[in-house]
Amino acid sequence: MGAGVALAPWLSGSVYVGARPVVPEDTLSALLWNADMPLMGAFVVSVLILVGFFITAWQTPMWRFPVGRFLLPLVLLIVWLGLSAAVKQSGWAGQLRVAQWLVGLIAILTITAVVRRGTGAWLVLGLTVGSASLVGLRACSEYLTNAVAGITNWRVFASFFNPNLLAGYLAMTAPLTLGLLLMVGRELPEPRRRWYAALLTVGLWLQLSALALTASRLGLLSFAGAAVVFLVIAGRWRLLTRDFLMRLAIVGILWLGVIWLSTPATQRLTPQAAAQDVHSGTFRIETWKGTLRAALANPIVGVGTGAFEWSYPRYALVGYTRAAHSTYLELAAESGIPALLLLIALAVGWLSRAAQPELPPDPNRPAPRTMDWRPIRVGVLAGVVGAALHNAVDSDLQAFANLITLCALLGLGLALAPDGVYTMPIRPLERRGIALAITMLLGTLLSTFGLGEWYANQGRYETLVSHVPQAAELYSLARRFDPNNPDYLMDSGELYYALGRRETAFELMQRAVRLKPAPRNLYRLGLYYEREGALQRARAQFQAALERDPNSLPVLIKLAQLAQPNPDDPRLTDEARAYYERIVAIQNSPYGRIRAIPEIVETAFGFAHLALARHYRALGNLQQAQTHYEQALIVFRNYREVTYPFHLASRALGLQGLYNPARERQILSAHLQVLQDLASLYEAQGRSQDATALRREYAELSAS
Repeated sequence: MGAGVALAPWLSGSVYVGARPVVPEDTLSALLWNADMPLMGAFVVSVLILVGFFITAWQTPMWRFPVGRFLLPLVLLIVWLGLSAAVKQSGWAGQLRVAQWLVGLIAILTITAVVRRGTGAWLVLGLTVGSASLVGLRACSEYLTNAVAGITNWRVFASFFNPNLLAGYLAMTAPLTLGLLLMVGRELPEPRRRWYAALLTVGLWLQLSALALTASRLGLLSFAGAAVVFLVIAGRWRLLTRDFLMRLAIVGILWLGVIWLSTPATQRLTPQAAAQDVHSGTFRIETWKGTLRAALANPIVGVGTGAFEWSYPRYALVGYTRAAHSTYLELAAESGIPALLLLIALAVGWLSRAAQPELPPDPNRPAPRTMDWRPIRVGVLAGVVGAALHNAVDSDLQAFANLITLCALLGLGLALAPDGVYTMPIRPLERRGIALAITMLLGTLLSTFGLGEWYANQGRYETLVSHVPQAAELYSLARRFDPNNPDYLMDSGELYYALGRRETAFELMQRAVRLKPAPRNLYRLGLYYEREGALQRARAQFQAALERDPNSLPVLIKLAQLAQPNPDDPRLTDEARAYYERIVAIQNSPYGRIRAIPEIVETAFGFAHLALARHYRALGNLQQAQTHYEQALIVFRNYREVTYPFHLASRALGLQGLYNPARERQILSAHLQVLQDLASLYEAQGRSQDATALRREYAELSAS
């Protein structure tokens, strides 16, 4: 169990976003170091946890269960997640989410059954804190490597999907390390106390340094809240010692030095950064509003467990996001308000036991003196508080590593509380049979996810290097293990289309759309229908995508193009003009202005302005035409200055998916046309100097 919890941040800190290209000979490295295989990593971690659960059930005649006020709401929550997935037919994504929560439940049951105030607790605590310290060391090394390479504003990821998820993990483990450091200083004899305290001090500093290098201000605030809870409870229980406070002061001074010397942290703490961060904060708040709209529109079972990604755009007020940036709102939107109420109920039930005070051991009792476990209890409690605070402002539990770490803390909190568990006898046949069935069923389900990803990632790589037959074979293996993964079906369909097997291709892509009716999947299928000349089917797919995402710019562009019978005629039909005007309206709305990554310029706005400019110019309305030309030029210039260099850098790093040569040629062609047409308008108005400047820009752009 300790090994599973310790390996979780290394193997499953990332989030599944579809197949990721992995060179076949680097597959093990991608799993063990880069976390490019979060499903396979979750499977490995789950196997360790399930094996621990099975051995426990086989050997333990008197089973220790978590208190009912915690266990009952947790079981009901998982049942409700499954019900939501079944009713809303969220399919594969819902199965994955429920399976991960079930593994979390198994982890809690095993820890409460095995851990006592002794060796079992030390094993889980030591491995968890040791792993977190090594994650901190890796993050610090990652920053130094990039700083030496000249990237001084790098925000560290370690093996997590993004810096914010890493911050959420450290906000849990750093308070736990505080508790372990306090306990070692109070309970261990010399000289072991000195060495263990020194190691834990360094480990705490590494974790806090990594937290600073994530440049996550909300992560820092979450840890600050957890630290305050730790110090307040430890002070009330009279646990604080002079040695501990001195070590804490040393770590604090060194930590402030890291914050001062690291560019990511200092940039985020300056007044200029605070002004720039208004955009980020606004995006987060508007995302919460949109998620709340989704929850209120589907109050009972939500939009479907795991279906946030493709159901949220219908309610979005601002740009695209994969997560709600709040676990609580995301849970309410996905699985309904009852799921959120059950989560609150289990939190209250856990706190009522984990925060229960106890009398300290009597120092006058005959030897051996009973060890005082209250410092660990305070660390666990503060770690859960840190997780609760950060989950309010980010979707931490999307990362399996954060879910398992939180479940380990919840289990430890109950196992070490005076009456956090209750004991009941279970006959050997019952407990062994149930444990075997659960282990086999859950292990088999998770193995399908993991093995499917193992082959799909290699298939994705073969696709990128244009080895289409090999990629199709690898995707076939992925579908054999995980037949209901819509991403594998869609990717396989595109590969079969490239091989000329049209019927099989459309069958696979249509099935992918049924399993995951995401706007992106509907759009991709529509593109293939358009390529086949089936324009009515293509239009139907684009319309379906627009219903799910009313602000989808690529879909609006495609519908406008399909509504224009003669693409060479600059005069637009009423339907095409309405689509382009809708795109311009989106540009001027909060959805167009507030985006997750403002540096990524949406060129669809430029294309819409160009189409409207050509339309009004053909009608003789030169004033309207000039306005749209000038707006289009602003968009394309901004793209050229901000986004295009980023795409070039991604191509240099081998991230071919971000750099699309055909797309870049389209954008360049539109940019050049805007310069040419606007220069002609300026020349006709007698603005020769402005026209000459535009023609010079045209020549420079063409030459480059």
